[in-house]
Amino acid sequence: MSGKLRMTPVELYGTMLSKYEYQTDEAQHETVRHTQRLFEDLVENENNRGFLHQILTGKKYIRGLYLWGGTGRGKTWIVDSFYSCVPFKEKYRTHFHTFMRDIHIRLQKLQGRSNPLNIIAHDLGKRFRLLCLDEFHVHDIGDAMIMTALLKALYEQNITLVATSNIEISRLYEKGLQRELFLETIKLLKDNNDEVSLGDGMDYRFHALEKSGIYHIASDDAGDEILCQYLTRAIPCPAKHNRAIEINNRPINYRALADDIVWFDFDELCNTPRSDSDYIAIAERFHTVLVSSIRKMNEEDDNIAKRFIHLIDALYDHNVKCIFTAHDLPGNLYRGRLLSMAFKRTVSRLVEMDSERYLKQPHLRQASSINHQ
Repeated sequence: MSGKLRMTPVELYGTMLSKYEYQTDEAQHETVRHTQRLFEDLVENENNRGFLHQILTGKKYIRGLYLWGGTGRGKTWIVDSFYSCVPFKEKYRTHFHTFMRDIHIRLQKLQGRSNPLNIIAHDLGKRFRLLCLDEFHVHDIGDAMIMTALLKALYEQNITLVATSNIEISRLYEKGLQRELFLETIKLLKDNNDEVSLGDGMDYRFHALEKSGIYHIASDDAGDEILCQYLTRAIPCPAKHNRAIEINNRPINYRALADDIVWFDFDELCNTPRSDSDYIAIAERFHTVLVSSIRKMNEEDDNIAKRFIHLIDALYDHNVKCIFTAHDLPGNLYRGRLLSMAFKRTVSRLVEMDSERYLKQPHLRQASSINHQ
């Protein structure tokens, strides 16, 4: 355990409220108290990890947390804060979609081996005692059919799970194929985790979008100021700035990230080699995407314009809420000929994304397959 003093989750929450002058949210406060309980249990177990104690008492399983609630309620921030307080290194935090993708990749590599999920869980158990999964949701039948065995294997390794989700445990994989086979997963989650609801409450992002509008013609500096003001209104937590996230095993730099809101520069998204799958991954992962400094494009920029078209398609298909800052009106952004028809659809979508109907639609973590001509 590190000798460096760390704040507890309750202390960190109070500090953040004071520092950023956020209003107290009772549901958030209650949720933080649950993370405080888990923090204290983990610290106590850490302090009792001596060899003799392990011989006498055996490994101890620490009950986890399943936090769920409406969008924009600060679930990710609360778990991020809790995670930063945990004083040991044997912890891992990732997005549920990324975690399951990695599990399926490892299963492919272990084809022909008996009990492959036990092998994977044993390896994870050697490295981690705490596993935090953001945006826990099960839509894919492939994930659903292995979830019970995977969770059993993880719990047998005494790995403590902390998960965030938009829905309660009992509604996971609702109306999914062969859901009766998933019911044991629901029981496992309920038996091994405290389920805590943040409720719907205020979605700070929606109110901020209503005030700000989604498309702004501005210089780069003025546009940045607009997006900074939006972030201040939209998020109940401090943002991370100028770092990178991994999308499809490749880094992509962002300007700011908080909860499930991310801000990218246009050139980072469209003037670097990116595939459609990168944009889909971003659209699935984030509720709100800010894009700054969208510049004018001509025929020499067709590759950039094509990526922008695909980006908007992915964001639109997943009902992602967006704010854009650009150097001109949508209809004036592309002056080439090759993509002129496709770009008209992009312009239409940019307009529709500012409509009340679009803004009130729920974010789709996985959109149906849509072919664009």
